[in-house]
Amino acid sequence: MNRFFTLCSSLCLIAALLLPAPATGQALQADDRAAPSSHSTDGILLVDDEDDDTKENAAETESASAPAQEEPSLEVSVGGSLRFNALFRNYESQIPASDEPINRVLSDGGFTFDTFRINASGSYGGLIFDTEYAIYPESFGGLFIHHGWVGYEFSDTRQFQVGVSQVPFGIQPYASSSWFFNSAYYVGLEDDYDAGIKAIFTPGNWELKGAYYMNSEQTDFFAGNDFSRYSYDVAPVSAAAYQVVPGGNGLRSDLSEEHQFNAKVAYTFNHGDLGSTKLGVSAQRGQLLNRNTGDTDGHGAVAVHLHGQYSGFDAKLQYSKQEFNPPLTDAEKQAFDNQSGVDYDAEDFVVMGAYGFPQRVASEHSVYSSSLAYHIPVELGPISEFKPYYDFSMVTKEVEGWNDNVTHDIGVLTSAGPLYVYTDLNVSKGHPFNHPFDGFSSVMAERTNDNWNVAFNMNIGLYF
Repeated sequence: MNRFFTLCSSLCLIAALLLPAPATGQALQADDRAAPSSHSTDGILLVDDEDDDTKENAAETESASAPAQEEPSLEVSVGGSLRFNALFRNYESQIPASDEPINRVLSDGGFTFDTFRINASGSYGGLIFDTEYAIYPESFGGLFIHHGWVGYEFSDTRQFQVGVSQVPFGIQPYASSSWFFNSAYYVGLEDDYDAGIKAIFTPGNWELKGAYYMNSEQTDFFAGNDFSRYSYDVAPVSAAAYQVVPGGNGLRSDLSEEHQFNAKVAYTFNHGDLGSTKLGVSAQRGQLLNRNTGDTDGHGAVAVHLHGQYSGFDAKLQYSKQEFNPPLTDAEKQAFDNQSGVDYDAEDFVVMGAYGFPQRVASEHSVYSSSLAYHIPVELGPISEFKPYYDFSMVTKEVEGWNDNVTHDIGVLTSAGPLYVYTDLNVSKGHPFNHPFDGFSSVMAERTNDNWNVAFNMNIGLYF
């Protein structure tokens, strides 16, 4: 009954955004859409090849009863990226002896392959699609989907998407400018992707988005089974390759996300030649499933955000608050409380992860995120633009004594045709990718290591 109600609610939400608006002479109906324009020159244009007699006979038949309509064509644009990464840090991070079998030793950095992605997007009349698949090093999850959806454009202002799509929450596509992202990403509130249905309605200066996600985005048929994914979700501790729960992973049931609803409303204020300011609010509400017992409880988040673009300047400000209520059994809570050396409760954290790595995350937290950037066009050989930026983010937790996560990232993005180079200096306390491995599992929770760490990173990406 609960799932039936959830499905009906999701269909009503999608219908509310997609039903035709009252006739005003401004909204385009499905039959009024212009023929889709051509994609970039690297696209592949496929057109049905009928013989001339067939086309002539069809045209004569249609002319007797209805105006002739142009046959839609399939347009496909294929691309991808190849990226390498150079990372240097002011500390060494060795795997504890007890965890050596997982063979994930991270020292002070080095130069290595980052990722290879292949993507395709296109249209067939009103039908549209977009998909991307990623290949990462095995230690970072290996192969998994980034996104993949098919949809329909009812008009220039109205469409829906079915599949793995970007969750409509906060500033998009990113609330940050750096390669490292801001802390919102590491708690599932920036550039998150899940599997479900999304509707988009953009009348005038308004942006309205609503979505229902049945589960997370994982490529595996049983979605949510492990941590090999692009964006952060609650996932089962039994899939962890190392101990992530104090006292042992066996003290905790496997949890996963399901039946999540999202809504986002934003309005853009135009300032003429000066630029524009987009103000918005976002909300999400979903369930956490205890896979061992079938029990469920809720999780939710809200955010307010501002994105300003002013004559080359970008300014992004966002505040988010998130809460998880893990549906644990009384026996699990008691077993966790009986441990020595742990001064918090089993409900104070959930286990989230991506790229093959799980970590504890405070069940209730706030995220402060900001980004300032400036676009500098240049003509320096193949280089067309420098974009210096400064990202700041902080995560505060509701458990007394738990350390905040604070990140300063100063960098520049260099653009040269298809080549994009991110150069970052990351100074942080509690950044998941700038933290000793022996404390990684607690980095977004209690985090006993409260030292400032410094990392210099250069990501070299060829996009085609």
